[in-house]
Order: sequence, then C-alpha cells, then structure tokens
Amino acid sequence: MARRFPQLGGGESRHSSQGARVGLEDHLEEGGYDEEMFVNVPEGCKCGICHLILRDPTMVDQCQDTFCGSCLRRWLRTSNKCPSGDNVTVEQDKVRPNLFVAQLLANTQVNCLKKRGRGGRCGWKGDLSELKTHQRHTCLFSDTACEQECGAILQRGLMQMHINDVCTRTPRPCPFQPLACRDMLPQREMATHMKTSGIQHIDFLKTTVLQQQTTVLQQQAQMQLMQEQIVELQRSQRTLKQRTGYHFKHRKDDYIVTSDFNTTCRYRG
Repeated sequence: MARRFPQLGGGESRHSSQGARVGLEDHLEEGGYDEEMFVNVPEGCKCGICHLILRDPTMVDQCQDTFCGSCLRRWLRTSNKCPSGDNVTVEQDKVRPNLFVAQLLANTQVNCLKKRGRGGRCGWKGDLSELKTHQRHTCLFSDTACEQECGAILQRGLMQMHINDVCTRTPRPCPFQPLACRDMLPQREMATHMKTSGIQHIDFLKTTVLQQQTTVLQQQAQMQLMQEQIVELQRSQRTLKQRTGYHFKHRKDDYIVTSDFNTTCRYRG
C-alpha cells in the first residue's frame, strides 16, 4: 500500500513550486526511478503500482495515497478504484501532484547510472532535481542527437569522434585535393561533386602530369650538366698531372705523394 503523506501547506517550503516542476517535467516518463540510483532512499517513497521510487508523485485526495503519475494514469484507464485497495472511487478532479513528496525527492542525493558498455559509468552525484539537467546537457554517457543534425543518435562523449570520422554532414576534402581541387563538401554531397566536376578534375590531372613531365626534363638537364662538369674535372686533373709530375693516391687515413723522382712523402690526418 502506498504511504499517505500530508498535504503541503502554503508556507511549509519556499521550494514547493520547484518540487512541483520536477514532477511535472517527468510526467511523460513511464514508471518510477530505479532504487539503485539513490544514495539514501527516503522512507515510504515507493509507488504502490510499479514498486519503484516515485516519479511525478501524484496523490488521490480521497485517501491521500500517492503513486507515480504515469502509473496512476495508466491504472485509471481501466479502473476507477484507488490502486491501494481501499475501495475508494477515484474522481479525476481529485487527483493532483503531491508537492510535499516532490520536494522531498527533489532534494534527495542520487547517482547518474548512465554508462557505456564496459567503458565505465558516469560518476556524477547530486540532487534529483538536477539530474535531468545533467543528463540533458553535460553527461558524457547520455544519448543525444548529432550536433550537425545528420540523424545519428549517440552518446555525448562520442560526439567529436563521430563528427570527425563518421558524420555525413562534416565537410571533407575532395579526393582530387592533391591535384588542386579546393572544395570541401559533406560526404553525402561528394558523389554529386565528383560527377559535376569531372571535367575540372581531368584538367587538374592534365596540368599535374605536364608539371611532372617538366620537372623530369629539368632534372634530366641538371644530370646532364653535372655529368659534363665531372668530365671537365677529370680532364683538368689529367692536365694538372702532366704539368706537375705528381699524382695522388688515397689510402685509408694517409695521403701518399709520389713524384717522378721516386720520392715518397707520407702525411697523416
């Protein structure tokens, strides 16, 4: 049987409206809260229908019993009797939020239970009234829509990886970028770009081939010039030998100088 709580008077808590908002914001979620998320479970705050911690506490005025808002609405679709078993006929205009319980739960410490497979669990802890804001805006383990509106749903902590590597709306360079195409387009527009820019890409390819051919010819010319310079140096060396009568031999760290007069001089480095 659900516990009966006192009604909240006009001056009992300055946070009463906040507690009511917490319940009203949660009314679209089905069933109560998992008991595991609460650091300390408030006594008597379980729903008599789902047997979980009350979400959107809703009270039947005639008997003062409190249930989860979604649980009670679902119950009343098929029965007009109070779920507590008091045989009380529930009148629709006698069902209202239990502000006292809403405020009590709003100030209760809870843990965020969001997790990523075996990759760990969110370590956030705070008041129940702050849990929804945390999960909507900061929890790295909460599911959220892609920031670029590609339609993907993923955990917030994986957003940057998704945008960089997967998202179809992230601008990416054209495959012909090395050939001078500077267009950056989303992946889903790339196929159209490749079709409409085909002639331009072929021109880029032709230009690149011509540039490479020119570079090869220049390098060949430089090699030819270097070969001619080597031949000239060899010719100059022979001429020098003929004029001086000396020739040089390199042997390890020594230099051996031999003259025509069979005089040998040894130099060490």
